[in-house]
Amino acid sequence: MGQQVTNNEFEVRCLSTDLRIEQRDAETVSRTITGYAAKFDVWSEPIMGWFREKIAPGAFSGCDLEDVIMCISHRDDAILSRTMSGTLQLAVDEVGLRFSFEAPNTTLGNDMLELVRRGDISKCSFRFGVAEDAWVYTDEQNGLDTDERTILKFSRVVDVSLVVFPAYPDTEASVRHLEERKAEWLKAKEPHPDAERVRYESLSRKRLVETLNLK
Repeated sequence: MGQQVTNNEFEVRCLSTDLRIEQRDAETVSRTITGYAAKFDVWSEPIMGWFREKIAPGAFSGCDLEDVIMCISHRDDAILSRTMSGTLQLAVDEVGLRFSFEAPNTTLGNDMLELVRRGDISKCSFRFGVAEDAWVYTDEQNGLDTDERTILKFSRVVDVSLVVFPAYPDTEASVRHLEERKAEWLKAKEPHPDAERVRYESLSRKRLVETLNLK
């Protein structure tokens, strides 16, 4: 398993989460929405058809959570809350990255609250940067069907978003640098012509010595 520090390109992942409205008492109609943006040690479905990933416990340690927005479909013009203003609470527990916020009394906030109550919106997504990850690529020795990535350290969380569909057009662009890294790994595994020649000559000398010993 190799560990590398990635570049600062942001990636997007979606999670079907236990998104719910937190009802604290029977008399008050709650507007507090809670859920998990990410969970530890849970393998994702195959991403872009060639790898799956999980988040290691401790991956959010040292991560920049100072200014994160809660929005709809990753739109910065559809903000529901924000950590900087104190209206969005993010906490890391044994499960993962948990969020909690009160839906604003706006047209957008009221519409979103009703959709969550009805169950029309049940997925959450977050946009992030990675500081460190580890890969196990498929080869003949490990027999894996897909490559496996473990995110060890996040550098930053940009936003947490309530979404309808898990797929986003920018997902393909966000994993392009991961494909480039695999290509570099495959290239590094290819035997160097000079190294192959030395190995061949060494085997030839060994066979010659064995033949002479036999005689």
